[in-house]
Amino acid sequence: MLDEVVLREKQKYEKIWKKGLYRITSPGNLLVPAFLSQIRGKLEASDSLIDFGCGTARAAIPFLDKGLKVTLVDIAENCLDEKIEIFSHLCPERLSFVQAPIWDLPPQVPVSDWIYCIDVLEHLPVERVIPSLKAMAEKTRKGGALQVFLSDEEMGEVIGETLHLTIRPLDWWLKQISLFWDVERVEEMIPQIRYCIYVGLPKQTKAPE
Repeated sequence: MLDEVVLREKQKYEKIWKKGLYRITSPGNLLVPAFLSQIRGKLEASDSLIDFGCGTARAAIPFLDKGLKVTLVDIAENCLDEKIEIFSHLCPERLSFVQAPIWDLPPQVPVSDWIYCIDVLEHLPVERVIPSLKAMAEKTRKGGALQVFLSDEEMGEVIGETLHLTIRPLDWWLKQISLFWDVERVEEMIPQIRYCIYVGLPKQTKAPE
């Protein structure tokens, strides 16, 4: 049985993903070139990647073009673009989708070389941030990108919900993320609003009690 938080967030996002307006942009897809540039020299054709909070999962296309094996994770089962969903059924050895909250990953989410989590962490309930970071770190071999949005946004008004549940300053996010990875670079995407945090090797660190 799903706990209350999982059920609430799952229902919320399955509701918003039905709205065409929410599907127009894909922050994850937009960041792919910068991410691939950041990991140039470390990326191998046989590598794997997990896109946490994948949403439409349009970012999977350029990753697949690079030869990566991609696992998609999202709490909403209806988030994927149709062509991504079709490909995941046709080629499950290259692209798979797991419907789950980040803080409670099932066994079918594999340990992968890279993680990718773009404009997702601020959507988490604040008490689920540390468990989610810990869960992602346990699935990381080489590093990845975590992009955070530091303010509220109005899209949730479409369904009468608040989407950004954890609005915190950049220093707060860096402190939490540094518990689990070495931070390699912080890039300002939109001043004072959106930052991409590139991380390297995960630390063998337990989450604080």
